[in-house]
Amino acid sequence: MDTCAGLNASTLKSYYGTIVSGSDFWPRPEIVDPLVRSLLRGQSHTLFGLRRTGKSSIMAEAKSRMEAQGVIVSQINAESGKGLQDVFGELLRNLPAPDLKNSLLRRFEQVQNIAQPVLGLVRGWIGHGPAPTGSAASERDLLDYWPTLSPMLFEALKAETRPIALFVDELPFLIENTLTRGAGADRKQGHGLATAQQILVTLREWRGLKHVAMLVAGSIGMRGLALRHGLDPGAFNDMLPVPLPPLRRDEAVRMVQALVAGAAPPLPGWTEAATETLLDGLPDLYPGFIQLGFQSVADRGATTPEDIRHSLREHLEPQLHHQFFGQFDNRLRREELALRRHLTAAIDLVVDSAAQGGLPLDAFHAELVKRGCEMPEEIAAILREDGFLTFDPHVKNFRPASAMVAAWRNSTPRARSR
Repeated sequence: MDTCAGLNASTLKSYYGTIVSGSDFWPRPEIVDPLVRSLLRGQSHTLFGLRRTGKSSIMAEAKSRMEAQGVIVSQINAESGKGLQDVFGELLRNLPAPDLKNSLLRRFEQVQNIAQPVLGLVRGWIGHGPAPTGSAASERDLLDYWPTLSPMLFEALKAETRPIALFVDELPFLIENTLTRGAGADRKQGHGLATAQQILVTLREWRGLKHVAMLVAGSIGMRGLALRHGLDPGAFNDMLPVPLPPLRRDEAVRMVQALVAGAAPPLPGWTEAATETLLDGLPDLYPGFIQLGFQSVADRGATTPEDIRHSLREHLEPQLHHQFFGQFDNRLRREELALRRHLTAAIDLVVDSAAQGGLPLDAFHAELVKRGCEMPEEIAAILREDGFLTFDPHVKNFRPASAMVAAWRNSTPRARSR
């Protein structure tokens, strides 16, 4: 059965800021069902988008569902990592298959020309030695020996007959860390760029195996990163993107009703009007936003429309700037000033056209070229991948990817000065 078990659940615990699955996961069958089916066929996917929109919980639910189907799933959060060890070492360490790990070790130990420190790293990865602590020297050694190590890893995975799924959360952050946080000498010698390229190439080789599927998620995309640092912008072209829209209004109503039913302490006096007032006061209808808004009113026992509006104004809106709006600003600050201006101009054009149903593709290109932009297609690709804009291929126009984008833009100083 594809549909999540909790689809008809009448109660839901109030969680915010944590990864949930199973009965604590608000069902997203229109996302999870086709994603799991596709992964089971061996297709790989990307899941890029804004923070707090449920990406990690989608991954956790998909992982749980795939494990129930007998798939070997290894999942890592790569946000604070850098280098080969923090991708492949963690993926191998988290493999729930001791026999596969033993096979890997036997392959490595048969090779005579691997330096002992590197072999020690591999032993640590697969649980046959102390976990490697990581250093600039060992990472350089690992990069030097990677042309020998990588084919052995590939052949071991190729020989495995069971289906494998590799889930990497926040991979773009790890790539950025690899490129920018190395020691000064390493950066001058190009170790960071070479390592990042090797990570992307190896991941592509692994997911090229018919029984290996991959799900890569991130709250920043790869297009802007590739443009800044000279990486291949098509590194994930073989992976299908997973759209992550907000809930429909009727779904959001059911979610609030389930939260009210599961509230502790209870919320006597909650009405349909209270539900509508809560939803009207949210910037968008992602489950995380609903959880945060519900907590801000439930913690204060607000059940009347007037009290709900007051709680949202006093307690939710400040958090929106801190937890949500800031991510847009931080994302744009990553770019050089010239590119940032083009990205900002494109966002303004699309947000301003939203009331008219969106900005036609031809107008988007023409307006950006008029402003001195020589790569409107790349600007569109970056903003779509990073969760700013969406493109409707049927009517060929751009729209804000969510109401949150328009709410953020309209809160900025440049919007107030327009």
